Amino acid sequence: MRFSPALLLGLALLAAPLLAEPPAEPTPAPAAAPQDPTAANKALVSRYLKDVLSAGHLELLDQLLTPDFVDSTPGAPQDVKGPEVIRRSQARAHQLFPEIVYTIEDLIAEGDKVVARYTVRARAQSTDTPGKSVEVTGITIFRIADGRIREAWIINDQIELFQQLGYTLQPPQS
Repeated sequence: MRFSPALLLGLALLAAPLLAEPPAEPTPAPAAAPQDPTAANKALVSRYLKDVLSAGHLELLDQLLTPDFVDSTPGAPQDVKGPEVIRRSQARAHQLFPEIVYTIEDLIAEGDKVVARYTVRARAQSTDTPGKSVEVTGITIFRIADGRIREAWIINDQIELFQQLGYTLQPPQS
């Protein structure tokens, strides 16, 4: 029986995979890529705003803030550092507003900084304004170091807050 050269070539090509060496083990999937630092920083700030400031889980502060955390907001006390800064401010805030909810509107991150724009909704509990609801916009710039919040610059619309509570601005007496 005689086979044409074209048929022999076709049979050789079909049989080549069967005659080749067995395939090597499958290439292992690459190790999980390290988490994107920007996404990790945004998740940290989101957790801080939701779990600490809104839900009041102050016990998380030692995990989320560095021991030397600084509140660089103009007018913030500079004699206290670390998580204690937030413990004190939140204790005072929750005395005045026991129901506080932060709604994150924007989280923008670059490098070691995260900017959060949020709306704070709260109900006042002071004797001057019992039960009065307020809604205020705020923006905070957070600086992250070693997976924790190291510094914050906070801007809240204080004038809007006082107006909603019924206060009016008076010019200084000359």
